[in-house]
Amino acid sequence: MDVNKRTVSKLQIDSTELTPRVLLDAGLGKIEIEGVAIPEDTHKFFAPLLQWIDEYSKQPRPKTIASFNITYCNTSSSMYIAEMLRRLRKINQAGFDVSVNWYYEEDDEDMRLLGEDFRRISQLQFSIIPIPPVE
Repeated sequence: MDVNKRTVSKLQIDSTELTPRVLLDAGLGKIEIEGVAIPEDTHKFFAPLLQWIDEYSKQPRPKTIASFNITYCNTSSSMYIAEMLRRLRKINQAGFDVSVNWYYEEDDEDMRLLGEDFRRISQLQFSIIPIPPVE
C-alpha cells in the first residue's frame, strides 16, 4: 500500500484495570479516553495513540473533539496526555477546529487541577466539566 494514500480510520482499545477505554475515530473527528491510566508500560500503551494523531493530522476533520474522562493517572501517563494535547494544538494551529472536554468527578480536586494544567499547556478551546457523584 502506498503510504501517502493510506488513510487513518479507527483505533479502539478496551479498558482494563490499568488502562483506559480508547476510541479514536478519524471519520467523526472524535478522540475519547476514559478510565484509569496506569499502564505497566506507558510507552507501549500510548505510542499507538500518538502515532494515530500524527496520521490523523495529515487529513483532520474540520472539527475534532477530544474527550478525556480519566479517573486516575500516573505521572508518566499524564506526560503522554500532555503530548497528545500538544499534537492536537498543531492541528488547531493549522486552521482546524479542535476542542477538548476534560471530565472529572466533582469531588476530585486533583483531576480538576490536572485539567487546569492541561488547559494551560494545550492553549486549545478546553472545557473542564464536573461529573456529579453517582448516588
